[in-house]
Amino acid sequence: MSNVGVTWHFNPPAAPHFGGLWEAEVKSTKYLLRRVMRKQRLTFKELLTFTVQIEAILNSKPLTEETADPSELRALISGLF
Repeated sequence: MSNVGVTWHFNPPAAPHFGGLWEAEVKSTKYLLRRVMRKQRLTFKELLTFTVQIEAILNSKPLTEETADPSELRALISGLF
C-alpha cells in the first residue's frame, strides 16, 4: 500500500469522537437497531435481513447536493457509489 501512496491516520485511543462522519453513521445504526429490536431476540436470518435494511436506509441518506444549481434537486448519496 505504501508503494501507491496510501497513508494511515488513526484516532487516538479512547477518542472515538474524533471519527466525525463515520461515528455519526455508527450512532444512526445503533439508533435503528434499538428502535426496532427493543427487547426482542431475533434469529440469525432476521438479524441479517434487518441489518441489510439498515444498510439500505443509511446508503440512501443524502451526503451533499449534486450540483450548486437550485433548480436541480438531486442529492449525492453513498448508494450511488
